[in-house]
Amino acid sequence: MNKILFTIILVLACTILSINALRSITKSYSVGSIYQERKKQTEQQYLEVIKKKNELDYINSPFFIEKQLRESLNYYKKGEKLLVFTGQPNKEMKETNTKATDPVTQWLTLLSIGISNPLDERQ
Repeated sequence: MNKILFTIILVLACTILSINALRSITKSYSVGSIYQERKKQTEQQYLEVIKKKNELDYINSPFFIEKQLRESLNYYKKGEKLLVFTGQPNKEMKETNTKATDPVTQWLTLLSIGISNPLDERQ
């Protein structure tokens, strides 16, 4: 009888210990997944902070400030030529718009028309 009672107590103790072990294993897996998720969120936030910092550095750079001033006040440096595009296309542009669908090709066509027929010569 002592052996049977001892065996029952031993089986119950092993069952309780295995249940607790399974609980801790599942809890550690959930903690690990939460850790990985938080780590991913932290990395994304860090990348966003770096992106914002780079934007601020660019905005505070002398190049950006000069670019904004030149665009807003229509200034240009010595030796630069200012290209002015009017909103009215001429006959040559209408023909090229139907042929060229690539924006780069259209821009190059506009540029070549402006170079070959500057505004000074049209007036």
